[in-house]
Amino acid sequence: MKRLYLFPLLLLWAANLSAQTLCVFDIAGAQGPLMSALREYTLAAKAWKADIKLRAYVDERVATEDFKAGQCDGALITGIRARPFNSFTGSIDSVGALPDYATLKLLLQTLARPDAAALMRSQDYEVAGILPLGAVYLFLRDRRIDSIAKIAGKRFATLDHDRSQLKMVERIGAQAVASDVTNFAGKFNNGVVDVAAAPAMAYEPLELYKGVGTRGVVVKLPLAQATLQLLLRPAAFPEGFGQRSREYFLGQFDTAMKEIRESESHILFFFPPPDGEAPQYISMMREARIDLTAQGFYDKRMMSLMKKVRCKRAPAEPECTENRE
Repeated sequence: MKRLYLFPLLLLWAANLSAQTLCVFDIAGAQGPLMSALREYTLAAKAWKADIKLRAYVDERVATEDFKAGQCDGALITGIRARPFNSFTGSIDSVGALPDYATLKLLLQTLARPDAAALMRSQDYEVAGILPLGAVYLFLRDRRIDSIAKIAGKRFATLDHDRSQLKMVERIGAQAVASDVTNFAGKFNNGVVDVAAAPAMAYEPLELYKGVGTRGVVVKLPLAQATLQLLLRPAAFPEGFGQRSREYFLGQFDTAMKEIRESESHILFFFPPPDGEAPQYISMMREARIDLTAQGFYDKRMMSLMKKVRCKRAPAEPECTENRE
């Protein structure tokens, strides 16, 4: 008789072994767009024998720490936050490495191939999907700051967890003001800083238009390509789950791009750098990227791969005949 009572309990215990929890960074919380998209993902994951539960976080640092502490089996966080877990994919967000969305898509197609699977694993973690978050642009409170030289001395909101960004800000002579995703917009809007860097997806939700006002500008030149990356502990998931997940995420690229382009279309003062300034920005970013790679901030393998992708799309560029990345 006792065995009959124990049998349902054993079944319940076995079922719970297959359940996984994802910590999801969505600045809008449980009703945000990322949580909505991942609910569809969890339905697809059932076919891969995974039973995923979602947990929303509005603070990315807390989501990352909970994942690190084992409070969840996976986490959807930005590429910069993902860098300590996998320096290869965490270097996608490096400065000036991907000049446009077509180049980014070609890179993600390459990374989603089965023969790239080994690079998706590092330590006890696996990158099981990458989504575009949009190009990162300079937000300026004063459009008279129309050159690299004029950024020198200005207060620049710098993510305190991204040492490479700090080095970049120091390189151009700006004054770094330690910030994070939860407070950089407030500092920019209230005039605590003169300059911030963010994708267009932050423009309306974080009200960055208040900081730009009628005197500022958003410089239409990608500084980097921000990404969202899904990190997992593969031991908690069925065999082959990571590859299926990466292919699923790649299939969401065009949907994500529609939202990104719509966000960019809403920016009121969105202009390219003044004549002659764009080449200087591009050269400065390249030199900074090479220097930061030499210092160990970026993964050399990813730098080499992104150069190959750039040169596949633009083989006539001078860098394609050089051996610096």
